[in-house]
Amino acid sequence: MKVVKIEEEKELDFLILGVNSHTKMYKLCWSINKKLKQSFIKKENHIPQNNKKQSFERFSYEDKKTNSQYHIVSNQSNFGCLDANNKNVNYFIVVQGGVYNSKKIIENLNQIDEILLVFELNLSKIRLITPFIIND
Repeated sequence: MKVVKIEEEKELDFLILGVNSHTKMYKLCWSINKKLKQSFIKKENHIPQNNKKQSFERFSYEDKKTNSQYHIVSNQSNFGCLDANNKNVNYFIVVQGGVYNSKKIIENLNQIDEILLVFELNLSKIRLITPFIIND
């Protein structure tokens, strides 16, 4: 008997940016809000679906014009990292849904003095995507 495996490639509708900063998250969000005219607010901590004992600080903003949600999530918790392959990253910016321009977002974030480095993560090289899925 011959077995045929059908693989379905699903398109991911989000963007993940790595952000390095020596600044605490609340001050980073305040700087982004001030410089880019956003309104990130503190939300309940993000608890990944794959590890319920971890909890990561999170700020969120919804852009009504583009119907996109932006989440800034800490990479560190008391029980480890959100993404162990990127231990040196301080924060992740997860953009879900809607319409967004990743190059424009990176250009805008590079204008923030508190941000040392911003880069786009290659989603095909991330071993486990589920920790980055945020359902509110």
